[in-house]
Formats: sequence, C-alpha cells, structure tokens
Amino acid sequence: MTRMTEKSDYSYSIQNLQQCIGEVMAGEYTPQEIHEVIIDSVKDNMRYYRACYNDSVRLLALLRSNTNPDIEVFDGDINTDFEKELGEIIKNLNNTKFKLDSSELHNNEDED
Repeated sequence: MTRMTEKSDYSYSIQNLQQCIGEVMAGEYTPQEIHEVIIDSVKDNMRYYRACYNDSVRLLALLRSNTNPDIEVFDGDINTDFEKELGEIIKNLNNTKFKLDSSELHNNEDED
C-alpha cells in the first residue's frame, strides 16, 4: 500500500486513482498505453483550464466596458510554445533512467 499524507488519507479521488492504476496495470494494457492516457488527460485538463481562464479574462474585460471581442490573453512569455515545451518535458522523462533500489520496493521483513 502506498503511504499517503494526512491530507489525502480521506481523499476519495486519490484512493480512486490508486485503485484505477492498479486495475489497468493488472489488465491487458501496456505501460505505453497507460502512459499515453495519463499524459493525454493532463494535457486535456491544461487546455480546459486555459480556455476557462481566457474566457474569464474576456468576460472581465467586457464587464469593465471593453467591447473588443478579439482580446487575446497572454499568460507568461508570449513566445512559449506550450506543446513543444510539454513534449520536451515528456522526452526528458522518457530518457531518465530510474533506479529501482528503493527500500520501499523490497520486503526486508524476513531479513534479521
């Protein structure tokens, strides 16, 4: 069982996520399929909240009597390409070698 912080001990969503990950890993899905679904879900959420933010800025502008319907929202560096940056992060993660020597991965109870 995964250790959880006090904050997440009672979190239905975290427990549901943990259960879902266990089910897909035990199922017929490949690690690549699981990885792609998680990445796609994060991207979808980012796009959704970015769209909500943009709509909120436009509404606020209208409420402040700015009737320009072509208001563009720039959040941070306007030259940043979101998809390119995200792709680079994923590429770097894919190239990272993970060491599987954590004591959490081994049952050391029998060793005395």
